[in-house]
Amino acid sequence: MNDMDKRSALAVALSFIVLALWWSAISKKQNAAGVIAPQAASVERSEEKGPAASASVDAQRPAERPAPGESEEKLRDEELLEISNSSLRCLIGKESGDIRHLFIREKNGEVDLIKEGETKPFRFYAAGAAIQNPVVKKSGSEIHLSYKQATAVYSLRDEYLRLNLSPVGEVTVEAAWAGGLGTDPELMEEQEKRKLQLFHYNNGQKVKKISSPLESALSEWVSVSNRYFLLAFFPSGQISFSVDPKRVKPEIVFSPGNKPLNLRLLATEKSYSGLSARKNGLEKTLSLGLFSFISVFFIHILNFFYGIFGNYGWSICLLTLIIQIFMFPLTKKNIKSAEAMKRIQPYVKKLQAQYKDDPKRMNEELLNLYRVQKVNPLGGCLPVLIQIPIFWSLFTMLQGLVELRGAPFIFWLTDLSRPDVLFGHLPAFLPFIGGWPIGPLPLLMGATMFFQQKISITDPSQKMLLLMPVFFTFIFLKFPSGLVLYWLTSNIITLAQHILLKKLK
Repeated sequence: MNDMDKRSALAVALSFIVLALWWSAISKKQNAAGVIAPQAASVERSEEKGPAASASVDAQRPAERPAPGESEEKLRDEELLEISNSSLRCLIGKESGDIRHLFIREKNGEVDLIKEGETKPFRFYAAGAAIQNPVVKKSGSEIHLSYKQATAVYSLRDEYLRLNLSPVGEVTVEAAWAGGLGTDPELMEEQEKRKLQLFHYNNGQKVKKISSPLESALSEWVSVSNRYFLLAFFPSGQISFSVDPKRVKPEIVFSPGNKPLNLRLLATEKSYSGLSARKNGLEKTLSLGLFSFISVFFIHILNFFYGIFGNYGWSICLLTLIIQIFMFPLTKKNIKSAEAMKRIQPYVKKLQAQYKDDPKRMNEELLNLYRVQKVNPLGGCLPVLIQIPIFWSLFTMLQGLVELRGAPFIFWLTDLSRPDVLFGHLPAFLPFIGGWPIGPLPLLMGATMFFQQKISITDPSQKMLLLMPVFFTFIFLKFPSGLVLYWLTSNIITLAQHILLKKLK
């Protein structure tokens, strides 16, 4: 294998290693404590001290402990009061006054954004102490909670769940959202393990991701989101808030000072078109990667095709075809470069054997050979580099596109946001990959990648690279079907282009 082939093999191997390590890391990453807190365990801060008593966001915060007098049986049997509108349905305990369920309506039905087992997502404080045991009454589309030191009102107006928390007398009030964000039960494990629960805020100038303890003024909104859904809190007037996303159970604490607290809570899907239409920066909570501007462009095209075909699977195939046609000049140059390198391999081998004891002379002769044969050994690198932003944009976009939730394609592929599980799961005793889903789509992707790799090899000594499709197949077993469909379609089109160019030569 000559130096250039070694570099090519090394570059491909490093690319695979980076992707494999990245997937392994995000698959195994646990929360800060190293143990996922059981969802059924409801925790609450000490009654003696609330968030206002903390001198810092986390270190000096009082220890959490179970709320007194709230047994699971009692909470299960508690009568629930409902307020609802066309987009939301909120269920509140008649005795506790706590939100039990917050359903949003989507195309596939309803999704509860309160985590299973969470009994007190909103926690109220007066004069720094937790307040409990309210008198709860429903009046029309409002639910009133009367405490000794404060009153609270939940109401649904427009698309928002509104909260008004007012003090009784000369005390300060605060509220803490400790409920995180729920989703489909089968996706909760992925959310907890991969720490997909993210926090962002808009300070009126720029949307920022919160990745470390923060205490700040809030004039626009603060949000908690996962792969597909978002809860955003909008204050009425400027207040302060604090959050530490590194805690096992993060809380967003709202402090209005000496005033009542008025919040609007928006619960919605993380659809780019829907969020961007609000003109308040919520679309920046989507994880679209480094080349987000390209991802946004592809989202618009994909939705346009969906408006024509009514099927996101065919829309992905057509988008991939158009991208491949657009990139064909670069693909053609890459294939021609590989064919040219393959053609001169006998001469390269001869020079390597002739000057094996004189590396300097060998490199000079190889460069002369490339010049005489008009072959650029780096000719295939530039097209690949140019295609990386496009590939990465599609990769990140299709991983978290909420439009693919429940979106069918053909035959057994009924949800493009989920992995293909037609063949079930791998045996649990297998190390690392035990229990992973398996289906024909990633297997077909691996097969087409294998043939693509086979016809692209320029040196017989590079056959070790044929193992790469095997590794990629295993990695793609857990990816959304929509993403695997894109890769499979891209492989098929590239194979067709390669075969066509060979026939036309």
